[in-house]
Amino acid sequence: MKNQKPIKKIAVWITFFAASVLASKTVVAQPDLVPGINYSYNPPGANGVITDIEVDVCNNNSTAASTFDVSMYLYDQSSGNYWIIGTQTLTNGLSGNACITISNWDIDINDTPGIPAGTYRLGIWVDSGEDITETSESNNAGLLSGNINYSPSTGINDAAWMNTVNVYPNPATNNININFSAPEQEPVTINLIDISGRIVKNVANNFVKGTQTISLDLNDVPAGIYSLQFSSNGYLYSEKIVVTK
Repeated sequence: MKNQKPIKKIAVWITFFAASVLASKTVVAQPDLVPGINYSYNPPGANGVITDIEVDVCNNNSTAASTFDVSMYLYDQSSGNYWIIGTQTLTNGLSGNACITISNWDIDINDTPGIPAGTYRLGIWVDSGEDITETSESNNAGLLSGNINYSPSTGINDAAWMNTVNVYPNPATNNININFSAPEQEPVTINLIDISGRIVKNVANNFVKGTQTISLDLNDVPAGIYSLQFSSNGYLYSEKIVVTK
């Protein structure tokens, strides 16, 4: 019975100490970067150039943000595929509770390979390089009104064998299977690409012929929307995939 009192005292002291430490911690304020509500642009003509893009970028919190990227992208509403077509870096960052305007921005869509002919929406993605720790990253991107009609001037088309591509399961969690058939010996590159256009994984880069089945491990890939991009002999094809956790 004599040992019970010191044990109770120690337990009470530990509880008090832990509570004191938690109470002494302060919450570090973080920026909250978002697209502004003001924007304008001239849709591309036959040359594929979007001209005079003007967009606002805002910081909703009082904490200033350091250097970060702002990207424009094309979004295909029917397939969910997207392509980053231009990026600027705000080297001076952005003060808290402030906005900045990026203007006189011209972007040639033809500079981004693999975009097929179609109708798209133009989008803006603030902190596309994910350089800034924010209170919320769910409000970093947004679509601008109006449609972008685009036809590649370089004549990029799908290779016939790319029509045989089959990706399953989709959505996927742990792994995904990629099946296709190349009738001739061809150089094939397959990359898993995220929404920023960065290569997350190089899936294949070799010469192939005949039916191919590739199993791609997704255990180290965060949940999100990605594209599998196939490239062979100057032809490009992309397939949207969804990773769930």
